[in-house]
Amino acid sequence: MPQEIISIIFYITFMLDAFLGVVYLMHNRKAVRNQLFSGVCIGLAVLALAFAVASARVDTADPLIWQRLVTLGFITTGMLIPLLIAAAFIWQRQLFAAAYSGETWSVSDILSARTHTSFIRYIAAVYASVSIMNLCKCFFYPSTLWLDMIHSTAFVIMGIIMFGLTLSGLSTLAKDRILTGVIAVSIPYTLFLFVDLRMSNILWTAPLVYLMITIIFKRIKMFWVISTVTMVSGMVLWLTVNDYSAHVGTLDYFVRLVLYAITIVLAAFINKAYIERLRQTDQQVEFQKMFSDITTHFVTVNGTNYYEKVWELLKTSGSMINADRAFIGLFSDDLKTVNFTNEWLRETIGLNKSLVEKRPEGPYPALPWSTKLVRDNHIIYVPSTDKMPPEAAAEQKLMKSLNTRSVIQVPILGSDRIIGFLGFDQIRIRRPWRMDDLELLRVLANVISDAIKKVETEKEISNLAYFDTLTGLPNRILFNNRLEKAMALAKRNQKFLGVIFIDLDGFKEVNDTLGHNWGDHLLQCIAKRLSGCVRKYDTVARFGGDEFLVMVPQLSRREDLEEIAKKILAVFLPPVIMADQEVFVNGSCGIAIYPDDGETGSMLIRNADLAMYEAKNNGKGQLVFCSEEMKQSLVEKMYMTNSLYRALEKNELFLHYQPQVSANSQEIVGFEALLRWNHQKLGTIAPSEFIPIAEKTGLINSIGEWVLMTACAQNKAWQDAGLEPVQMAVNLSVEQFRSDDLEAIVRNCLAETGLEPRYLELEITESIAMKESGDIANCLHKLKDMGVSISIDDFGTEFSSLSRLKDLPVDRIKIDMQFIQGIAVNPKDESIIEVMIHLAKKLGLKVIAEGVETEIQLGFLQDEDCDEIQGYYYYKPLSKDEIEKNGFALFK
Repeated sequence: MPQEIISIIFYITFMLDAFLGVVYLMHNRKAVRNQLFSGVCIGLAVLALAFAVASARVDTADPLIWQRLVTLGFITTGMLIPLLIAAAFIWQRQLFAAAYSGETWSVSDILSARTHTSFIRYIAAVYASVSIMNLCKCFFYPSTLWLDMIHSTAFVIMGIIMFGLTLSGLSTLAKDRILTGVIAVSIPYTLFLFVDLRMSNILWTAPLVYLMITIIFKRIKMFWVISTVTMVSGMVLWLTVNDYSAHVGTLDYFVRLVLYAITIVLAAFINKAYIERLRQTDQQVEFQKMFSDITTHFVTVNGTNYYEKVWELLKTSGSMINADRAFIGLFSDDLKTVNFTNEWLRETIGLNKSLVEKRPEGPYPALPWSTKLVRDNHIIYVPSTDKMPPEAAAEQKLMKSLNTRSVIQVPILGSDRIIGFLGFDQIRIRRPWRMDDLELLRVLANVISDAIKKVETEKEISNLAYFDTLTGLPNRILFNNRLEKAMALAKRNQKFLGVIFIDLDGFKEVNDTLGHNWGDHLLQCIAKRLSGCVRKYDTVARFGGDEFLVMVPQLSRREDLEEIAKKILAVFLPPVIMADQEVFVNGSCGIAIYPDDGETGSMLIRNADLAMYEAKNNGKGQLVFCSEEMKQSLVEKMYMTNSLYRALEKNELFLHYQPQVSANSQEIVGFEALLRWNHQKLGTIAPSEFIPIAEKTGLINSIGEWVLMTACAQNKAWQDAGLEPVQMAVNLSVEQFRSDDLEAIVRNCLAETGLEPRYLELEITESIAMKESGDIANCLHKLKDMGVSISIDDFGTEFSSLSRLKDLPVDRIKIDMQFIQGIAVNPKDESIIEVMIHLAKKLGLKVIAEGVETEIQLGFLQDEDCDEIQGYYYYKPLSKDEIEKNGFALFK
């Protein structure tokens, strides 16, 4: 009897060594330390099995061999004690912890991933128990112990295979297939092993237990395989085993009790699995209801209520799954830091456990192990922070510093990458998570992802609506909104408010020389400088183009605004480096003050703009405050502009004609048509006041056509009335040359009035004549080809080009009155007149002097051989009625 007990002790040592070796190898097959530990265990297991079999076979009559064998066996058994201690230490410290796998279990209809694993381990324990029972039968039946050990080893191997499946990381389907194969082998092995023993009349029920197992796995193939093996094995036994009588005794009833116990345990587990499944179903229904409520709640999410709705989601989901803390962590763009933006804490936890409040200095560093798993879209589940893999040492340290006991982290997917994670922590004494299928939590992460996308989209739309895309500064819409609020505050507090309008001087030259990309770079640099030189509650905005606005609220003195404006002008002093060269630009600033210069935002901006143009007129790079004179001038100019649009309709425009007299014969040789405006309220307005407005607004084209048509018609009417035919001079504006139909207009006027082209003279300014434009020269040549005369007005007042003069089809030049007034006053003016007349004669051009008012001036011009005279010495501008009244006497 002692021999059998010692052998069985050795065999149990073999079982434990083999179990430790397989478990730690399967726990992390790639870890070298796991491989070494497993190798030692399996080696000792082989030695223990060898000693067990040898001790069972050796003859105890030879005491020396028996003694040595027993000694070695107990040494091997004794080595099991430090192995068990080492295994306990390893398991506690997780030195050989399993490498984390992001694979999620596929849940069957009845078993969850957790209960599936537990059930397989129960079956493995049954196989281990059967192996021990097979050895213990030697105490009740005559048997060969060493042979029983060999048979028991088969059950041990099958049990270890089953237990190893739970640590293998294989899919549920693959595990079930391997399990089916092991059971299919064990059924005939068990039946044939005990066929000649008393236990055969009991163990025939074992296949029925296996068939019951197939029900809970709900694998149709497993059921048919086990059913087929059972039937085939039974038929083989029926055909091969002879009849025999079996004795049923106390031991048989005991074995039956053991089988009853095993069956009851399995039935209890099946019952528990069904109950667990019902609980999971209820949990899923509860989760679906929660998800429905959250989804409905998030339909109206926007930038304003985002944090409130996310907090409700964290509170609802965290409470449901038994979390103590729920939070959202978002990665930075470089994935180096994590910013915890939203957090919910259970009321019993306290704010001292807050992730957000605990780190006011900035975001947490992104930790490599968890970051990699989340980026790979894996759910992280840490049942206990005491049992984490070695590569998660940084995470373990951080979690322990936050008193975290268990963690779940679910990736949040953005548009094209993982942007963060939804986290749940347990802080207090561990309670079970109320969430078996962690994949369901991805639904919540998707809701948060959609909310983040929606808020970011709204933010992008808001930025496009209220911010300049180039500089990032507020645009005029946002500036106006802030200006209105600031004016309301200034009104309540009895404060001043300033608006500074800034325009870059020379920006066009930068665009023309370096290109628009560098122009954009210049605007960005200036915008950055402007933003850096103002107070934090001032607003810098881009108004458009190269124009900026600065709002300076809450001022007590006008001098404070002037100091700020000077600081703004100072930002233009340093050069901007562009294309490896220094570029200097200036800025002209106009300032309007609330309420002196306007009580509305648009009025303040308009008056600041008005002051800015005054600064440009003063030499650029200047600072000018808006004044009452500027505002009054603007009002008058606006009123005049509006009136000019209706001037033709109201017949307020009319022509005067100033005669042109031959210097030798003293006879009238032509007229110059002079435009006048008789405003109903303002009276007669000088051409110098409204002609620039007409040119700026484009009205000069229609007005110029009316002048040309009226002057030609009048000249033709005088000719038809019997007056001697003379030329009619009409002034052309540069804006008329910019239209493509000037030639057609002149041709149409001559055709409609019937005036011969030789009696029409078109006057152009020297600035038009000197423009290096092929279009203007071509147009003048076409007009000349029609037969009309071309003259240059105000000759000598611009930058004349002799080469240009000789190429143009000019008939005469008109000496400006500023030179005529210098006769007998300034010898230089006289010299210039002499040179111009001499030059014109050499070029074959006629010369007419305008603005002649004295006899001395007339005598000088006659002495210099000037051809024609125009001025008050002979005639002032006359109306057509005055000319027709004097009739022929005027010409005589």
